[in-house]
Formats: sequence, C-alpha cells, structure tokens
Amino acid sequence: MVKAISYRLFATSVVFAIAFFYTGQIGSSVKIGFTAAVAKTLLYYLWERVWTAIDWGTEPA
Repeated sequence: MVKAISYRLFATSVVFAIAFFYTGQIGSSVKIGFTAAVAKTLLYYLWERVWTAIDWGTEPA
C-alpha cells in the first residue's frame, strides 16, 4: 500500500510540474494534477476489470 501511495504522489507531482511548466500557474497546475490522479486511478480500476474478464493465456479449470 505504501508503494502504491508513494508512486501515485510521485506521478502526480510529475504531472503537476509539467502542467506548471506549460501554464506557469500554480492553481491550474494543481487542478490538472488532481484531475489526472483521479482519472488515472479510475482508468486503472476499469482496465483491471476488463482484463479480469479476459481468458487469454489461462488454463481451463
């Protein structure tokens, strides 16, 4: 859990830094970083749900 949380904080910081580089505005950069973190978390959840339903490469029970 610590690894996942620390990675999410790191990745969000990178998105924030890139957004700040392009916008030059802290407020906009925070919004972009937060939105990206939420979106990526939801997308990862949905991605895992889809892959759980795929039987490729698994042996029949």
